[in-house]
Amino acid sequence: MELQEQFKVEGYFLQENFLSSQECENLLKSISDYRQQFFIPKVYRNVKPIPLSYSVIDGKAVNTHLPEIQKLYETVNQVINNLTSQQFFPLKDVQVECNVNITEQGGTYRWHYDRNAVTALLYLNEVEGGEIEFYPNYRIILPKAKFSKFQSFLDQIQQFNLVRSTLGKRIVVKPQPGLVLIMCGDRCLHSVRPVTEAGDRVSIVMAYDLPNASFAVKDQLNTYLYSSEKVAASDPNYSQSGRSPGN
Repeated sequence: MELQEQFKVEGYFLQENFLSSQECENLLKSISDYRQQFFIPKVYRNVKPIPLSYSVIDGKAVNTHLPEIQKLYETVNQVINNLTSQQFFPLKDVQVECNVNITEQGGTYRWHYDRNAVTALLYLNEVEGGEIEFYPNYRIILPKAKFSKFQSFLDQIQQFNLVRSTLGKRIVVKPQPGLVLIMCGDRCLHSVRPVTEAGDRVSIVMAYDLPNASFAVKDQLNTYLYSSEKVAASDPNYSQSGRSPGN
């Protein structure tokens, strides 16, 4: 089976050694230097059953201060277009398009679907714990009501453990330097297990979508995911309608 067909059927693609160990070390050094110079928001949202707990360097900061990561974002875009035989583009929302997630000991990331169509996760180091757990091509999307309240309700039901174990195919990937995971982010239910050692789990999260895609709750969701600000208890991604075509 060709890679394009495999990705279409399976909904994800894994490649080890996408970056060399030295390339990962260089990026980790750049990220470490940035952390010493600038404030990095610590995000904590007490979501059940798995909270959001991580620090983030958002796309605005990456674009301004980490040009080597921004260049990598462009390179991965070409890989995705070759893999999917479609033309995906960087998100118009710079804050979201490419960011660095830093997950400390005990940190996790709640079950969710991404707002964008394709997501690439590039791991820069190896830690104990911090595995991504995901269910590819799992989401049941209502063709004529994708942005309805009923779709939101259905998304939440599918997160329950009994439903996942019955309907989904679980895949678990352990972080390792240079490993890239490309997946259909808006169809793949995924979360991050707790980091169990004292070191930080460092990954680059890259988001892509079709031309002119926009997101109805962009500002609320960005505050929820990329700032330390106090916010409403509910996740904007599941309390209102989601991605919509056009601007």
